[in-house]
Amino acid sequence: MDPKLLEARYQRAVFRGGEETIRGDFQLRYGKAWEELWRASYDAGEEDVETAEKSPVLLVDLVKSRIDDVGTAALYAAYGRNLALERELELGMELLGRPGALEKLLRWGLVMHFDDDVATAPPYLAKLLIELGEAASFCKPNPREELEAYSRDGATMAYLEALLTEELDAELHSAFYGDPPRELRIGRVAIYQQDVGLVVSPVYSADEVLDAMLRVKERRADALAKALSLHGEYEFSAEHRCGLHYLSVDGSAEKSGVVAVCPWLSYSRRLWRRMHNTVLVVEGQRPPNFPRFRFGVVFIKGGEAEAVRPASSSKLFDYIVDVLYSVGFSVSEL
Repeated sequence: MDPKLLEARYQRAVFRGGEETIRGDFQLRYGKAWEELWRASYDAGEEDVETAEKSPVLLVDLVKSRIDDVGTAALYAAYGRNLALERELELGMELLGRPGALEKLLRWGLVMHFDDDVATAPPYLAKLLIELGEAASFCKPNPREELEAYSRDGATMAYLEALLTEELDAELHSAFYGDPPRELRIGRVAIYQQDVGLVVSPVYSADEVLDAMLRVKERRADALAKALSLHGEYEFSAEHRCGLHYLSVDGSAEKSGVVAVCPWLSYSRRLWRRMHNTVLVVEGQRPPNFPRFRFGVVFIKGGEAEAVRPASSSKLFDYIVDVLYSVGFSVSEL
């Protein structure tokens, strides 16, 4: 059988989406011949799937003959094929420095639609993918260095952390940073689009990115804790995703508690379950119309501190404010 017809009949047999999508694939792959192949494959069925899977050499040679950008094909084979949803694949290839790669992949037949949203390599190309993946050349960016560039952008980092951990508190985020963004681009690490979700560069796992982010956050939290000059025991908690300073000023319960030191906000449920007798310290400027919470909040920016009192009186909060004055911060009490 003509390998193009074999390929066409395979896709018609496995495709489960709308006709417009698969027609688009045919037009990209076959050019002027697409209508002829469309008509010739109208009655494709399960036997065509079996025939294609038994004829990988023919189909591999066909796809190889179309590839005119081996670098892009190799990056897809090495990294991009882990992304099967079309929009995620499109963004993932963009993070690999190959914007617009999806159209090429579809034109070559290295990727095809299996439904309207799923675009991935057909199984008969398994050996070709291995061959291409071994030829891939890509300088993997250091995720920590990429994230450092955004470390003073609290809104971006807090939202990215929430997406990675799936622990977003939309009400808290809006109070501290305003409405969540519709789109985010974090260097070569990740892209977020509201209608797609978060796409992490396929050279990393989401856990790798979160680990790099927490190392950046720990460095900034440690520096902030040092500037506060509080007594007591301090640690950076990966579980709470912020620094925790344990205080017992005079042995009384009223002046004992925790200062949560957050360069950007953490939405960790473990943190917010323990907000009794806690003061939250966050880098950045107090947003307008900031509400009063049951815990005190201190915004730190440079040598300035804006201290927002909790809804009810707190001797721990009063002590923290006194410390801020004593170590030289310019304090605004609200």
